[in-house]
Amino acid sequence: MFNRLKESVKNISKINPISLLTRFKQSQSIHRRDYVDYLTSDEELQTIADAKRLEAMVGEQIRADFPDISDSSFELLTDATMHLIRKKQLQATDDICFK
Repeated sequence: MFNRLKESVKNISKINPISLLTRFKQSQSIHRRDYVDYLTSDEELQTIADAKRLEAMVGEQIRADFPDISDSSFELLTDATMHLIRKKQLQATDDICFK
């Protein structure tokens, strides 16, 4: 038992902390770059822009239908409408069979 512990300590002492840190930093850099590319991809930015445009259109329509609505009610109604639209979009994509 103590021999195994001695071997483990000996193996740990052989590890170069600088190379270990360098490898860790490189792996994190790769993962971070992939994540940033995902968030800032043209497709993702277009999707976000489309969602914002749709939300603006919904807001304009709600303001036109209810001109005297309070700001808190307006935000609540806009959020509820956007939630229903997204829910219907997800239900529509659930019906699609991907092969």
